[in-house]
Amino acid sequence: MPIAWDEQMKVGNREIDSDHRELISIVNEFELAAAQSAGEVNERQMRIILGRLQAYTRDHFAREEYLQATTNFDGYEENKRHHTALRKSLADFIDKYDAGGFDDLKAATDQMIDFLNHWLVDHILKIDLKMRGRLSTEIWR
Repeated sequence: MPIAWDEQMKVGNREIDSDHRELISIVNEFELAAAQSAGEVNERQMRIILGRLQAYTRDHFAREEYLQATTNFDGYEENKRHHTALRKSLADFIDKYDAGGFDDLKAATDQMIDFLNHWLVDHILKIDLKMRGRLSTEIWR
């Protein structure tokens, strides 16, 4: 089920909130592409989306960690650990995907969708919302 942006997810920083919306959009695009494949995964399309997701998470995590570090946010280390774990899980999945390491690509894709949906929503609601009210509304001034 696609993720729906909810105003309760806002941390109150324009760039971070915009990033979160974009991450949700990419994860939803991945899920939609998998659903439209009717049992056959369009590997080229999925690789493109996964590449975009990997690049965007890298950029977003860098922005978020920079903001937290420069504001001495006390949840910085916890957040960074979560980011590192997601980057590793995503990279491992992409590497295995690229190597043709899944016997059932559709099942693997469905598992990745579940993982990304839960991880992203849980991370925003349980980790990132701790930033609410503790950061400026913009990163770059």
